[in-house]
Amino acid sequence: MAPGFYGADSDELRTLSRGSLDAPEFALGYAHRRARVFWFWWMGIIFAVPGVAQAAALAATGQDPENGLILVAFGLATSGIGWLLAVGPRFTRKPPRPADDVARTEQYIRVVPSSAVTMVVIMLVVVAALSFLTPKGTSPEALPISAVLAVFPLPVAAGMLYSRHLHRNRDRLYTAWLRLR
Repeated sequence: MAPGFYGADSDELRTLSRGSLDAPEFALGYAHRRARVFWFWWMGIIFAVPGVAQAAALAATGQDPENGLILVAFGLATSGIGWLLAVGPRFTRKPPRPADDVARTEQYIRVVPSSAVTMVVIMLVVVAALSFLTPKGTSPEALPISAVLAVFPLPVAAGMLYSRHLHRNRDRLYTAWLRLR
């Protein structure tokens, strides 16, 4: 693992007193760590949710839902592996690595809601256009693909919004973590 992956590894940070850990840079570092841990397992869910939509569309059109179920299984397996890979940083008691990218984080907090909504709307418009403007766009063979495309941005947007929540509430979440430490 890279130095600092689980938190602050230097002797300087290990000897910090609890009071000096109250700096905003540590709260931001904690939010970054929590977001990274979240994305480790959420990436699999990004594949599993469209797989559910594809399996449902395949079953609803009288087709074998196997392709969708394979995507669900892949997503859940990836999610499980991600969860296991993030066990160290998830349960660490080490102080977070201080972060100083406040301006970038504030921009992220500001643009995520509109980005998430825009991404979902654009994909729905694309799916609607493909469905109604192409030959056989609403055929039983095309509907499962349309379902995957329509649903795919939803877990991505949900993940972005949750990551935004972690960064926006970093001071409160970090203070709660310090109390448990």
